[in-house]
Amino acid sequence: MPTLFNTHEQIGAIGTVSGNTPFTQALSEAAAQTFFQGVPVQLNGAHFVQKWDGATFTAGLLGFSLAFGLNLPSAGAGTPGGYSQVGPPGTTTTYGSVPYQASAVNIPLGAPPSDGRTYFEAANNDTIFEGQFDNSGGAVAADYTPTLLDIGKQYGLAFDASGYAYVNKALATPGTNTNVIIVGINPVDLVQAGTPNTWIPGARVRFQVIPAAQQVYTG
Repeated sequence: MPTLFNTHEQIGAIGTVSGNTPFTQALSEAAAQTFFQGVPVQLNGAHFVQKWDGATFTAGLLGFSLAFGLNLPSAGAGTPGGYSQVGPPGTTTTYGSVPYQASAVNIPLGAPPSDGRTYFEAANNDTIFEGQFDNSGGAVAADYTPTLLDIGKQYGLAFDASGYAYVNKALATPGTNTNVIIVGINPVDLVQAGTPNTWIPGARVRFQVIPAAQQVYTG
């Protein structure tokens, strides 16, 4: 049996070690990105943000997206220039043409805004994230269920068939295929039958990105 779920919850910050607001940032997005909100992202070789490739575990995680991919026609299209005035955002959703204005476009009502950048919560030593626990090599309920023994262990993130990411118990070899460390389990996902410290399969776990997996140092 593969993973317990075909689609997992979005990953996002739930707090910080310092008590400060999670560090967020916006960097120019690579072309043709259609990732979801709440998935791991990375910088490509040209330093544009793209969906994490699912394979780079060392210095491979920039953070987790706060918006969906903009499907830009070219890398960084619409990004404000350095030391320049930032104007109103454009959009990648247009239609038709404008008479006598070759460079103009029509924008449908409700079109999503775009400034050419990906907004993300940075992977750093301070931010604590939350995502679902699952197992790509699972066979029985215990394979999909986090326990107190998982706290302090390293695991790797993986993508499901729908394009969302989860903490994969099957990826558990530090230095090879791990990029997060479990620091807690969501108490809401406890078994509601009076059994202490027992969670449901696929419970949400709290984790930090290990230093070796962080692509950019942000504190």
